[in-house]
Amino acid sequence: MKPLRITIFVVAMLSFSLAANAAVNIECNRQCLAGFMTTYLKALVAHDASKLPVTKTVKYTENGVRLNLTEGLWQTASAMPTYRLDVIDEEAGSVGLLGRIDENGNNNWFATRLKVEQGRRISEIENLVVRNVSDGAPPSELQKAAVNTEPHPLMKDLIPAGKRLSRAELVTIGNSYFTGLDTDHSAAHVPFDPACQRRENGMITSNDPKAEKGSMVWMDCKSQFDTHFSTIVTHIRERRFVAVDPEHGLAFAMGYFDHDGSVAKMSTTLDGKLIDVPSSFRQPFSFIIGEVFKIVDGKIRQIEAVLMTVPYGMSSGW
Repeated sequence: MKPLRITIFVVAMLSFSLAANAAVNIECNRQCLAGFMTTYLKALVAHDASKLPVTKTVKYTENGVRLNLTEGLWQTASAMPTYRLDVIDEEAGSVGLLGRIDENGNNNWFATRLKVEQGRRISEIENLVVRNVSDGAPPSELQKAAVNTEPHPLMKDLIPAGKRLSRAELVTIGNSYFTGLDTDHSAAHVPFDPACQRRENGMITSNDPKAEKGSMVWMDCKSQFDTHFSTIVTHIRERRFVAVDPEHGLAFAMGYFDHDGSVAKMSTTLDGKLIDVPSSFRQPFSFIIGEVFKIVDGKIRQIEAVLMTVPYGMSSGW
């Protein structure tokens, strides 16, 4: 029996050691990571990358394109962002943000995420900037809709300590949303809260009480999925959960929604009645998207997203 007791003791000590190391390995706490984000934003507005502590091999992308650290938003950011929603991941040393940022008078939606190494330097910077470049085309009806100027208050609410889910559980629930769109084409396996609402680029796109009754925007998240409208989304790829915040029940993902243009019919009502797919979706294009899920009691309660169209099949650069 002695060898067995020794084995049990070693396993117990190893488990204790791993647990202890997990706590010690938080090299940059919430305040530290939020501070790195603020430092980054201030450096952007100053157009001065030298103000940012980065690794020698720091990688920077903007809308999926690898750029030098002094290009793109670094030259045009002209004011600190409004509509700032931080997602802080102490365990991974990552911090993400959804917001709006001014670029020489253009107030653009954007998402960004930073990877901090050893609590000292930034090694990765990823930006998604929804620039209002329309080539003179008139704005669509959706673009004319009311835009929220602050994150939904729920997004910043703390989850009580006894009800917090693990990072893995938050990712699993968030990823079920993408699977529901991509392969299920329904909410059969997506745990939506009945009050779930989605905002995209500040505009309410589900569960809008002011919308026309029975319209897609009026429907709750589950009902929208159950119309099977997502058949027009032919693939969701490069899903990456880049920051997960158990304290606030937030899971922040980046990814692409592909539309190959081949789907001719779709349904936007629960009775399954088929209609012609709008002509704009009968051609190949992709959405690049940054999406934050607020998960309460194991259900998706609120969704905030930033997205824009990009060439079909383009890569994230990551």
